[in-house]
Amino acid sequence: MTVKLGEQLRELRRQNMRTQEELAAALGVTAQAVSRWEVGACYPDVELIPALANYFGVSIDRLFGCDGQRQRKIDELYNKLEKMNRENNGEDISMTECIARAREALAEFPENEKLTFILAEILYNAGYVRYGEHHIKDAEGFDVFDVERHRGYDEWREAAVLYEKLLKGPVEPEIRHRTICRLSNLYGVTGEREKALALAETAPDIQGCRELLRLWAFSGRERAAAYREALLIFTDSVAKLMVNCEIAACASPERTARRIEEMLSVVETVADGDYGKGNRVHALMAKEKLFLADRRWNAGDKDGAFRALDEALEQEKQGPGKPAALPEFYPWHCVAASVDERIQDDPRWKKWVEKTCE
Repeated sequence: MTVKLGEQLRELRRQNMRTQEELAAALGVTAQAVSRWEVGACYPDVELIPALANYFGVSIDRLFGCDGQRQRKIDELYNKLEKMNRENNGEDISMTECIARAREALAEFPENEKLTFILAEILYNAGYVRYGEHHIKDAEGFDVFDVERHRGYDEWREAAVLYEKLLKGPVEPEIRHRTICRLSNLYGVTGEREKALALAETAPDIQGCRELLRLWAFSGRERAAAYREALLIFTDSVAKLMVNCEIAACASPERTARRIEEMLSVVETVADGDYGKGNRVHALMAKEKLFLADRRWNAGDKDGAFRALDEALEQEKQGPGKPAALPEFYPWHCVAASVDERIQDDPRWKKWVEKTCE
């Protein structure tokens, strides 16, 4: 790396409209010394470097002219680690190597927020990939997290510490948002209820969310399009919330099937109207139909279950996804079957899978 200290000093001094004499006086050196630094005849003493950076209000990296080079390397490491982490999503392909590389990157650039965040992300993912999220039933038969098991995950404990560290300092908004989301999840699955609630209080209410606030930035035709986009986002969220409500309530398959059918009538209005043509709402409906198929099957309506599977396929064909992936998503939300017989044992299942590949 070429040291450009002299050039940087001259540029910074001129940008700040300072003379060599003024800089010299502030540092307790002679103007001749400053002149020699700027032409590259010699360098300042090491103990003067922090004072020079403070004088101009820049980082030491900037003072040496390598700030851009440093950031480029950090961004390159971050992007590689993020890609590697995605490749381990759902399956441990190279999780150990991924963690090791993230630690090396953070050791090279200590305290860097992006590399701290990506190490936390990798550890968060490692907990799910290596051990999974586990649920048990409480005394009333309700679904609860197996917090004792989750608290034993070293990866999740370290990830939580890193996320908490990020929130104590200034971080860019996107990293802060993603950190809050991840940490909320970790607090939940490990039984840290009070911490989860306290963290939630730091976020705005639904009226202050990005999707609604951005509507004020538009008018006319653009405003109408922004409202349609917001409607799609909230339809997606409400549909998923409804599914989780039914699961959390331990509702019978019959009741849940009825509720999902009612909800789908609203989603279909969005999907088939001017709001959602060509949008991802069809992918949402496909997943909801998979869930409906599972609930119908467990309610004893086997024919209805396969009708829902065919409807899921039709929706997926209209969305951005690949129909061939549908069988992997069944039953979408990991809902334990209430009967021993599995839908995959029915001969119609194989035929349906074949149709998704046509």
